[in-house]
Amino acid sequence: MADTPREKLLDGARRLLDHRGRLSDLTLRKLADALGTSHRMLIYHFGSRDGLLAALLSQIRREQQRRILSLGTEAAYQDGLRLLDQMFLDQAESPHTPAFFYVLGLAVQDPDTYREFLDTLDDWTTVYTTLGVREGLPRTAARARAHALVWSLRGLLVQAVATGDHVGAREELREVMAQLGFR
Repeated sequence: MADTPREKLLDGARRLLDHRGRLSDLTLRKLADALGTSHRMLIYHFGSRDGLLAALLSQIRREQQRRILSLGTEAAYQDGLRLLDQMFLDQAESPHTPAFFYVLGLAVQDPDTYREFLDTLDDWTTVYTTLGVREGLPRTAARARAHALVWSLRGLLVQAVATGDHVGAREELREVMAQLGFR
């Protein structure tokens, strides 16, 4: 449950993003109206509309990662892979994927403004490295496998978003997983 005004705004933005699939088409004032606040409050808490979106996506990523890391140690990696597949390549489960790439593009162009977002970009690699180590892999091997998995997934997400071929992207992800030694 949200305790601070900032958290309440993020919760509202999450519901709005889940419902609409994107927020980048709303002006700051329209977004503030939709959230029941003023544009000045959004600027105070997030700096801009895109700052709100970056903070929201960082929060969503942390929630997803906690969900995966909370898996029990037995078969955690396989369960984590199934969740990853579901969270990112199931269109119904992931209305925020295009927003991720929108903010990533902004962050690449203006890294100082989007530092928090960029600093959490490697978190998925850390999550899957942790799961690999739990399965008994040496840390360096677990990290290399996690990098291959995460960056393959991101490339396939670009493909899915750009072409609309989520089925093909899912099939490719499963092939990547098989090539990395997952069953």
